[in-house]
Amino acid sequence: MEMTETKKSNKALIVVTIILSIAVVALGILYGIAMSSLNSYQTTLENVYQKNFYELVDQVNNAETKLNKVLASNSNTYRSKLLKEVSKNASDAQTRLNMLPYSINGLSDTIAFVNQVSGYTETLAKNLDMGVSISQKDQETLEKVYESVVNIKKSLNSMSKQMWEGYNITSSSLKLDGDYNLLTSDMSAMNGEDIEYPTMIYDGPFSDSQINKEVNGLNFSEVSMETAKSNVGKILTDISIENLSFDGETNGHFQTYDFSYQDDSGAYTFVQVTKKGGKLLTLSSKNLYKTKKIDLKSAENIALDFAKKADISGMKVVWSDIVGDDAFINLAPVVNNVIIYPDLVKVKVDLAKGNVLGFEATSYYMNHTNRNILPARITENVAKSKIYSGLYVKDIRQALIPLEYGQEVQCYEFICSMDGNTYYVYINSLTGVEENILKVVQTDNGSLLM
Repeated sequence: MEMTETKKSNKALIVVTIILSIAVVALGILYGIAMSSLNSYQTTLENVYQKNFYELVDQVNNAETKLNKVLASNSNTYRSKLLKEVSKNASDAQTRLNMLPYSINGLSDTIAFVNQVSGYTETLAKNLDMGVSISQKDQETLEKVYESVVNIKKSLNSMSKQMWEGYNITSSSLKLDGDYNLLTSDMSAMNGEDIEYPTMIYDGPFSDSQINKEVNGLNFSEVSMETAKSNVGKILTDISIENLSFDGETNGHFQTYDFSYQDDSGAYTFVQVTKKGGKLLTLSSKNLYKTKKIDLKSAENIALDFAKKADISGMKVVWSDIVGDDAFINLAPVVNNVIIYPDLVKVKVDLAKGNVLGFEATSYYMNHTNRNILPARITENVAKSKIYSGLYVKDIRQALIPLEYGQEVQCYEFICSMDGNTYYVYINSLTGVEENILKVVQTDNGSLLM
């Protein structure tokens, strides 16, 4: 009888143990699910915070660049346009600031300043529109505003570097440093020492001038995939056509046949050829070599020869720069000594082997057409008198430049310097209106025009 009772007890114990084990496992699973959900939520929240932070950085960077242009401009119309854009940049920056988890008292001065910049620049723009010029006092105030925006930019760009290195906004907002969270303390150093620009890739003047909604430069009939492949072989003469793989088609703004190949060194290259006309549209590859053997002038000649092979002739080098071990070269047609900037072709050349690693003709085929280039109606000296007196003119060229809404205007292009900076100033050669200013931003990896 005792054995029977013992067996019953053992069975009960086993059942209870199984139930408890199942419960533990279930709790473990529930805990895992909960932690997974929490981690997923935190990741999503961090992504939102970082998106707002980087958009804040973009708005401040844009405001700084445009304020700099305002100080370099001598046209009330252009200044008004820029100031309105600065006002919007500042307003958008404040919106992004408000979407970050900082302790508001710790950044009250910065928030107030950004808000004031938005209102102040908007007021100046309205005054200019009513014919009221910027006074000497306002000019001095603008210079001080610009300096403050530069300091904010430096601080934010410093934080951007920390983001790249793993800085977590969510975690920092939960850690207290006195009366403020750690994020607030990190962001409050708005007047810190000069901080190096983050790395920026090369970009030339009007390099993204795809101003038309319709493709103008491909008035050809469609070719077959085989013809497109054959055309690639005629341009890339150092590869075997048999090694060129057909990867499919792209049906976007441009309809293309897409190809790829891998050379003996392991370098992978992607190529797009237009269905209309079978023209090389883009080429992208990677530099596997690091020893420079050719100079920039040789790279420019390689770029020009390659463009001819791609059936784009009559081009001249209008911008070139060295970034790392590669040369970046912008080509454009020149008609009656006028640079046609909307028809740019961009080429990247490896300075070790002289190989073309990149080719982009999207702007060229988007905009290329026969244009009626008119003689300038004002002289160089008259155009020069329109630019800000503080700018030192180093060179003058004539150019057709793109504007918003698909417009193009003929201009004198003045390459100028001021306070160690280089500017490209564009004065309409028919009307004398200041149409645009580009500032060259020097970085560790080349030059950027903004």
